[in-house]
Amino acid sequence: MRRLLLVPVLLLLTSCGVRPSEVILGGPAPTATTTATVYLLHGGELTPVVRPNPSSTDVLALLAAGPTTAERERGFTTEVPPGTTFEASGSTVAVSVDVTALSPAAVDQIACTAAAPITLVNGGHTSLGPRTCPVG
Repeated sequence: MRRLLLVPVLLLLTSCGVRPSEVILGGPAPTATTTATVYLLHGGELTPVVRPNPSSTDVLALLAAGPTTAERERGFTTEVPPGTTFEASGSTVAVSVDVTALSPAAVDQIACTAAAPITLVNGGHTSLGPRTCPVG
């Protein structure tokens, strides 16, 4: 009986079906690609723009920097005033400019880029919101 059991075990161990081969070299390891989505204007319409490998993970800082050269060449613009800075704390975003002077398009750009309902404040005195992104 032992011999009968020994034969199948030996067959399993010696006949797995994998044949020896040469070493197969792979290519370079894949790298993770990060993206950031900012909302710019194209023909006056609010449009999401995906940026691969952004220079920052702070999407509001990317929005404040405005369209890249390539984006401007493709017709993208912004109504967020140059030099605007943002400081987000939960659902409140402190803005370095008078929030009541922001155009509706600029407010929409900020709300959509933040990707959450937000209230814009300036120096704690003036607030605007809560605002959500009007684009589905």
